[in-house]
Amino acid sequence: MATTKKLLALQSVILFAGTVFAWSKLIPQFVDFYALYGTFFRVSDCIVPNPFVTACFYGSAAFLVALYASVRLYQNPNVKGVRNLRNFLVFCVTFAGSVVLSEAATYYHWISSSISVTCSPGIAPIYTPCFTGMLCFLAAAVVAFFAVRASSESVSGTIAE
Repeated sequence: MATTKKLLALQSVILFAGTVFAWSKLIPQFVDFYALYGTFFRVSDCIVPNPFVTACFYGSAAFLVALYASVRLYQNPNVKGVRNLRNFLVFCVTFAGSVVLSEAATYYHWISSSISVTCSPGIAPIYTPCFTGMLCFLAAAVVAFFAVRASSESVSGTIAE
């Protein structure tokens, strides 16, 4: 259906924006870390967290995976793929939400943690890249729910243009 294709196009645009945002925040972290330590293999006793061990890296990778899946589904839509992408996006929202909750707990001193999962310690959680990423994932997930609903109306399992 044309509605499903439009929803998948919207979802791809949202995920593209999220991907650009996430990687534009992550790449400078790699540059700063390498400039400071001269290696990417140091993970302990770091003033600046290694980007490979922060949630930012995994969120950025998840944006790439979701964007790839969304574009592929736009090119060749099918009900199973749309449902799987929706499920992945719900996982991404849950992951990002748990990171934001952890950031909030640390920032507001609800817990004391020696392990930092954030790439921006000391910043209010609503101003972190994880919060913005969570909002992008949430928007894409909401669109995915509508896309599943629209694609489920198809009887054959594939969506006609």
